Amino acid sequence: MRVQQVSSRAETQRYVEFADEVYRDVPAWVPPDTHHLTELLSGESGFADQSRVQPFWVEHEGRILATVAAVRDEAYDRRWQEQMGHLLFFEALPDQPAAVAELWQAACGWLAEQGANSARLSLLPGWQLPLTIDAYDAVPTLFHTYNPPYYHSYIKNGGFWTEHGVVQYQVAFTDALASRYHAMVERATRDGVTFRAFDLEAPADNETFTAIFNETFRAHWGFMPLPNAVMAGLTTGLKDVLVADFTAFAAVDGDVAGFVYSAPDLNQVFHAMRGRSVEDHLPEFQQRLAAIDHGVLLVIGVTERYRGRGLNLALAARSYLAMIERGYRSASYTVVLDDNWRSRRTAEKLGARVTRNFNVYRKDFRPPAH
Repeated sequence: MRVQQVSSRAETQRYVEFADEVYRDVPAWVPPDTHHLTELLSGESGFADQSRVQPFWVEHEGRILATVAAVRDEAYDRRWQEQMGHLLFFEALPDQPAAVAELWQAACGWLAEQGANSARLSLLPGWQLPLTIDAYDAVPTLFHTYNPPYYHSYIKNGGFWTEHGVVQYQVAFTDALASRYHAMVERATRDGVTFRAFDLEAPADNETFTAIFNETFRAHWGFMPLPNAVMAGLTTGLKDVLVADFTAFAAVDGDVAGFVYSAPDLNQVFHAMRGRSVEDHLPEFQQRLAAIDHGVLLVIGVTERYRGRGLNLALAARSYLAMIERGYRSASYTVVLDDNWRSRRTAEKLGARVTRNFNVYRKDFRPPAH
């Protein structure tokens, strides 16, 4: 058994392809965007100027048994005055406790050598969303990934503890809810709020989105400022598959006060295509894209000055109404910290209920001071 630091392009490709072996018999798995994942693991993404990345795998007799990527992000450390390492994209075959133990030791050792005092596993904004702890028979929604139940034992046996919970809400649209959403938007409009969709062709709108996102989430647990290049992957980079009306800026007296970012649940497409390339199966991709009936509300941001006026509800309601107009039957409201009661109350007022839960894990390399 041997732990290896992944360094070459060919090794990175092999790392990415390992997931096919883990999940080949898992009906709910959604294959990853291999190009995007390869860029992240190779240090060639929009995070290149602020991050150091070292992927690892452990293998035996030429067979990979488990993988994980260790990351140090300078922007995160500057924001929180911490020396935090991050462990992402963990995958492992079942019944391999010794291999995973060696993987944890090597990856945490590398992070410690890079100056980290702790490691957080499974969450880093712009990189990966946390691991699911339930709903294993349900296909994950856009930007979420699947993981097997046995991962959590591997993680706890590695000395990690549950640092935070995250929830995903879901709502089934009804005529009564649509009337409620209209009232929320009309209330904000009467108060002088104006709305407009993102211009997905305009870099300037991405810069506005980035600036307000970074401002409104600066105190949010686990957050660090994200660069324009990363946020562009959510806007101009997805312009061919997004629905502009699912997004919106809200303005008061010409001052941008908030935004909502929602998208079609593209995982409905990628799950059905099971790794077949879009380029080689474009007619199938377009047909499945047109058939999506579930939306994903990923993030709402309202600047501090304009909070408490119902803008969050109006923005979400506007987005959901656009989905209803397009024939969608349901939507998620996702990546909500389980102690973020403001966002949880927003989801509940929109008629949504928790349908999935996630955990973020942490391991401290040195005992805490007492």
